[in-house]
Amino acid sequence: MVKPIREEELFESLEIFHRGYETVAAEFGLTEENCPDRGRASLPYHKLLSEFESGILMYGYFDGDKLTGFLGMKILEDSSKLEDLIILPEYRKLGYGSCLLDYCKKKTLELGLRKVVLGMIDDNVRLRNWYIKNGFVNTGYKKYENAPFTVGYMEWNSQKN
Repeated sequence: MVKPIREEELFESLEIFHRGYETVAAEFGLTEENCPDRGRASLPYHKLLSEFESGILMYGYFDGDKLTGFLGMKILEDSSKLEDLIILPEYRKLGYGSCLLDYCKKKTLELGLRKVVLGMIDDNVRLRNWYIKNGFVNTGYKKYENAPFTVGYMEWNSQKN
């Protein structure tokens, strides 16, 4: 079940960030030196709290009472930006990520917007293909100085799906 994250659930949400993004940090060699917060795998509480207070929409996927996934969305002028979609490793491949992604699309439409945009590690072929399977298309690439990867930008447009 998807529910909004409350401020008192932010510490629990950090476990999702740390454990969920750790697999990505390890796979792609992210360190504090080459990627801030190791691609959010070592995100500190104060940064997550700051995002919460700034209005980033945060939702959790709960398996019973257990928080197993996290969705962060930023509302832009003409779209929503998928900031984070994370599932604890032991809960992957159970459809929880798809449920959160569907929720993101639904929430975007409820807000009167038509697009969801995101940036991701483009070398993460498995994840990129998952987004494509879920209606996203590639919109561009950017190699940032000192980053150990290329960022791939993707978009889901309700008028094209």
